[in-house]
Amino acid sequence: MNSKTDKNLQHDDMDLAKEIILENISFFEWMNMENLLISIKSEDLTLLDEVNMEVLESYLNEFIKEGLVEIKHEAKNEAFYRRVQIKKKKFLKFF
Repeated sequence: MNSKTDKNLQHDDMDLAKEIILENISFFEWMNMENLLISIKSEDLTLLDEVNMEVLESYLNEFIKEGLVEIKHEAKNEAFYRRVQIKKKKFLKFF
C-alpha cells in the first residue's frame, strides 16, 4: 500500500472507532469512562485496539464540542458523559 492508502485506512479506522464509542454512550444514564468501555461489545473492542484512554478522552471532548455529548463532574472530579438527544425544532409558518 502507498502512504495515501494507509492514511485513508487510518482515517476510516478512526471514524469507525469514534462511531462505536458514540453509539455506546447512553442517552439516559451518566457514564464514566470505565462504564463506557464495559458497555462496548467484545467484537467491537477488537476494532478499537488502537484506542487508549488518551484517544478516548480526545474523542469524548470532540463529541462535547460537536454538541453530541454532555459532561458533568462528580465529587471525585471524575467525568461522566451522556448523549444529547437532538430534538427536531418545530417551525411555525405564517402566511
